[in-house]
Amino acid sequence: MIFLSCGTKCNLKRLNIKKMTTCFRRNGRIVFVALMVLATGECLRAATNTVTFGFFFFNPSNLTVNTGDTVVWQSAPGGGSHTVTGTGTDPICGSGTVVSCSHTFSTPGTFPYECILAGHAAAGMTGMVKVVSAPTNIPPSVTITNPANGVVFAAPANVTIQANAFDTDGNVTNVQFFANSSSVGADTTVPYSIVASNLAAGSYSLKAVAADNGGLSSTSAVVNISVVAPAAVTLSSPVVSNGQFQFTYSANAGLRYVVENSSNLVNWSSLTTNTASGSTVLYGEVFDVNVLRFYRVGRLPNP
Repeated sequence: MIFLSCGTKCNLKRLNIKKMTTCFRRNGRIVFVALMVLATGECLRAATNTVTFGFFFFNPSNLTVNTGDTVVWQSAPGGGSHTVTGTGTDPICGSGTVVSCSHTFSTPGTFPYECILAGHAAAGMTGMVKVVSAPTNIPPSVTITNPANGVVFAAPANVTIQANAFDTDGNVTNVQFFANSSSVGADTTVPYSIVASNLAAGSYSLKAVAADNGGLSSTSAVVNISVVAPAAVTLSSPVVSNGQFQFTYSANAGLRYVVENSSNLVNWSSLTTNTASGSTVLYGEVFDVNVLRFYRVGRLPNP
């Protein structure tokens, strides 16, 4: 259950409340009781802007703020007291002289004002506040770029998880990485990456969550990987048939292997690399009569 007081600077439209159950008044404030709020909501942080004034000036004389922002007018040292009197529909600080006053602008528009002391406005002591609708924060985008979906690793696996993250109207503050809903680390700098260490055999669903400076976050599409206990590689069933030498080696589906040969058991040449599609792999090459060859198969390191 979530309580939202109208005394806070929360934009209810941007909070995207899915279900409202009731509201009541407490300590002079209306309080809404909501059963569920989408995680993409945010509370706006209103800004405070300062205008200094003195004899015959406001500085800055023209100011642009967002709805909900507050403007404080403050006398400069030795500036005396003056009025900050709205000349439009909003009186702002009214007609009395002040050394300091403030006003919160809740609606968009243009709000001119002046000092109404004799001769001050004519001498240039006028100003204007332009109020614009507060911009809507756009959540960041995030995509896992490594590993690829469906990759298989040998246990225990150290898996580098890397993501691209971008925010169109601000900056990404951090990217957090998860394996099967458990956090495995976070990064705050580009390129966003961490190493998930010593993963045991099993299936893992990886995701990345990027957060921006406006308090919004986005979650990447899930990348699924597998970690398997590697089987010992054994060679079997050597045969010469139709001018070819063939043999079978044991494997783990999805792991990568290299086949090598040698004529002296010292110098080895790579013949092929292969991602196994099953528990056994058949290898063959042209058979050279009266040429001694030794063969071996090794499992390649995890990507």
